[in-house]
Amino acid sequence: MMWKRSFVATTVALGGGVDDALAAIAGSSSKAPDLGAAAADLVSQLRAPQRTTRATGLAKAVHDIALALDEGTLR
Repeated sequence: MMWKRSFVATTVALGGGVDDALAAIAGSSSKAPDLGAAAADLVSQLRAPQRTTRATGLAKAVHDIALALDEGTLR
């Protein structure tokens, strides 16, 4: 479910919030979306109280997106 991790990372990188991204993924469903391990880990990092943890998590996710785009493997 790389697309969910990528969506959360892109939303946050563009100035949106983690909750905004999760709400968009959930759509009209009232239950929390199934994110998969990678996206759930990113959400945890983005909600960490330490700025360095949030910045590192976001930077790694954006880096992975850029690599996947370059390789043509983003799905």
